[in-house]
Amino acid sequence: MVGEHRQGDAADEAAEREARRDADLVERLKKGDPKALDELYRRHREAAYGIAYRLVGNRDDGLEVVQESFIHVMRGIQSFRGQSSFRTWLYRIVTHAALDYRRWRALRTADSLDTSAEPAVAAEGRSPQEAAADRDLGAAIDKALSNISEKNRAALILYAIEGMSYKEVADVLGISIGTVMSRIFNARQRLRELLATEIG
Repeated sequence: MVGEHRQGDAADEAAEREARRDADLVERLKKGDPKALDELYRRHREAAYGIAYRLVGNRDDGLEVVQESFIHVMRGIQSFRGQSSFRTWLYRIVTHAALDYRRWRALRTADSLDTSAEPAVAAEGRSPQEAAADRDLGAAIDKALSNISEKNRAALILYAIEGMSYKEVADVLGISIGTVMSRIFNARQRLRELLATEIG
C-alpha cells in the first residue's frame, strides 16, 4: 500500500516535470525559437501519431494528421494561454484534425487498414507463432476500432490507449466527464461485440 502510494507520487512528480518542460518550450517557441518546436515535436510525436492513426485507420493519413496538427501548433502558439497543459491542447488539435480528416476525405475500407504501422516486436523467448498471434489480435482490434462511432472511438483511444484521465479526455473533447464515461462504456461494449465476431 505504501509502495503504491509512493509510485503514484513519483508518477505525479514526473508528469509535473514534463508539463513544466513543455511550458518552458512553449515560451521559447512564442519568442521565435524554432528549436523549441522541434523539441515539442520529438516529445509528443509518438503519442500524437497513436491517436491520429487509431482515429483515421491508416498510416499515411495518420502521419499527415500529425504534420497538420504541428503546423496548427506553430501558427496558433501565440493564442495558447496555458489554461490546460500543452499535452491536452495538442491532443485536442490532433483529435479534431483526425475527425475532420475522416469526414472530408474518402478513406480505405477497414479491410485495407495498414496494420504494418504498428509492428509487433516479438519479445525474447517468444515463438514466431505467438508473435503472429499478437499481430493478428492487433489487426483485429484496429479493424474493430474503425467500426466504432467517431465520438466513442476518440474517447476510448484517449483514455484506454493514451492513458489520459477522464478529466483530460473531457478537456480534449470539450465535453463533460459524465459524457466521457458514457462514451467509453459504449465503445468498450461495441468493441467486445466486434471482437467476438472477428475472433470467434
